Amino acid sequence: MSEPIRYFVPGPVYVLESTRAAMLGPVVGHRSTEFRTVYARIAERLKPVFRTSRDCYLATSSATMLMEAALQSFTERSVLHLVNGAFSERWLEIGRSLGRDSDEISVPWGEIVEPELVRAALRRKRYEAVTMAHSETSTGVLNPVEAIADIVRQESDALVLVDAVSSLAGAKLETDDWGLDFVFAGSQKGLAAPPGLAVCAYSERSEKRAESIPHRGYYGDLLRYRDKHREGGPITTAAVSIAYALDVQLAKIEREGVENRWARHLALREQTTAWAEARSFSWASSEAGRSPTVSCLRPPAGIVAAELVKAMKRGGYTLGGGYGRFKESTFRVGHMGEVQANDLAALFAAMELEMAS
Repeated sequence: MSEPIRYFVPGPVYVLESTRAAMLGPVVGHRSTEFRTVYARIAERLKPVFRTSRDCYLATSSATMLMEAALQSFTERSVLHLVNGAFSERWLEIGRSLGRDSDEISVPWGEIVEPELVRAALRRKRYEAVTMAHSETSTGVLNPVEAIADIVRQESDALVLVDAVSSLAGAKLETDDWGLDFVFAGSQKGLAAPPGLAVCAYSERSEKRAESIPHRGYYGDLLRYRDKHREGGPITTAAVSIAYALDVQLAKIEREGVENRWARHLALREQTTAWAEARSFSWASSEAGRSPTVSCLRPPAGIVAAELVKAMKRGGYTLGGGYGRFKESTFRVGHMGEVQANDLAALFAAMELEMAS
């Protein structure tokens, strides 16, 4: 029987007790033989999760650092940002803070970025890179990354940079087959490990682009991660204890199988859909693209989203509140990581009792 989960925040997600227990391992030096063994195992176990034959890298940071690192390492001038929520907007803000010529395709929150909008923008101007969120955690939208990447390839030589923070290990994502040049995530969402580590993979095209850029910074220089990786470890002192937990969690993912994990998350989304629609909840995200890992919902008339979240908290269930522009009108159900169908069923039963009281 699986460990019962009553925590449905869309990150950091619930971490299983056995994964948390791994953090009690001995704290050792990040250049020690003991840690190098763990590091190498993590790097190999990440490859099938990213669906890549390329090396995968580990950073002690939030995923936001890798947003900045990608722009520092792979771009110097013009970047096109696809914006349809808070986290895709963050990448735009970072681009502007770095002094990049940052253009945006901005669509209403809750909508997908239509691939043909990208085609039109690429025909107007040359860009070094295009950034996007796969699963936009703030709205529960799943963008059509495969189709967008295909158009970027048809129309330009721009790199395709993808935020997979709430999609990696939860939604279908094919780094190599879709021609993605940089994909990153944090340890605390679909991977279901404690927060504090970020992971990424990048293409040979990205690597060559970075080699032509003279000023990439230090901690955000992704070629430095490559070079230290080849020596068998991270660039600086790593969060060793969190790495132990990530190693254990990746072993769980390996046993389940990535494609089976995708299927489980899709089933959780459909379970949420059936329950919500039967009770007059509406979606904040377009039917054209709904994430398998997080559902952003508006309650029916007479129920205030924030009050429902508070009431469920008093009853022992934690939901995600609305985020950014959707803060007042929505709440979010994070059904990612190790959440199972019976966990969602228990949550929905408790919500029904609360709404009836």
